[in-house]
Amino acid sequence: MKKALLICFGLFLLFTSALQAAPANANFASERGVLFQLVLDGRPLTRGAISQVHIDRLAPGYHMAEFVVPAGRGRAVNFRTRVFLDSGLESSFVLVARPGYPLTLRMVAAVPIRGGYGRSYPGGAYPVPAPDPRYPNGTYDGGGYNQPNPGGAYPAPGNPPNPGGSYPAPNPNNYPNSGSYPNSGSGNYPPRDGGYYNGTDDLPLLAPQEVDQLLRAVHSTSFDDNKMAIARQALSESVVRADDLRMLLKEFSFDKSRLELAKFAYPQVADRQNFYRVYDSFDFSSNVQELQRYVEQSRGGR
Repeated sequence: MKKALLICFGLFLLFTSALQAAPANANFASERGVLFQLVLDGRPLTRGAISQVHIDRLAPGYHMAEFVVPAGRGRAVNFRTRVFLDSGLESSFVLVARPGYPLTLRMVAAVPIRGGYGRSYPGGAYPVPAPDPRYPNGTYDGGGYNQPNPGGAYPAPGNPPNPGGSYPAPNPNNYPNSGSYPNSGSGNYPPRDGGYYNGTDDLPLLAPQEVDQLLRAVHSTSFDDNKMAIARQALSESVVRADDLRMLLKEFSFDKSRLELAKFAYPQVADRQNFYRVYDSFDFSSNVQELQRYVEQSRGGR
């Protein structure tokens, strides 16, 4: 009897470890055939510009994805975001590039990996489909970024694109090396004066590792009310970058919760000039408009 129990227990441990070790797959594609280059965790994954790419056997968890989209006349738009990959699932994302709007990334599916751990594609890429006729040569018309101002609204402050095409290697937490995410007091943010950061001068900036831990905690929590309690507690004692707040808002299921947290977090945003980036985390434009009115009222009260 004891021997049988030991065998069952051993099989259970093997099964559990197999589940924990299950890798994740990811698909990235552009919505309208717009060409892009992809850098994942600081490592270039594409040879030239493509419109679809498949990556298999990735470690589950958060990864940093950077898209470089040609914008015509030798310019490019850089867009960086973090994606979460669930263990044992193949997650599909769509890069949305529409005229007049900033680049965004949407998750459209997450399904169990079939046939072991997914298919392999030569070079890690799907065949490239024909570009959309509205986007000659597969280029993005800029969405407001195709201007003489280098880089448009992207990349974020402190993250200029490297003309040599090289990217910093990721650290153990899958974030780019020093310089991409400035620490508090690094000088990459405007000075906290004139009331711009009123009430947050003595609060620390959430470091990349702390943001990652917060996102994991919120992601693993059920129901928006419980997520809200965690997020509010973390943000009440620190300041946060607009891009990190945007990713935090996307962990909520409903716009009502996103709106509540965005209003709460606005005074805690270190780079308020980039606060507009949180708007694409909302499903309905009416909530974006309400948040914009709130921001205008807050600025008027300074």
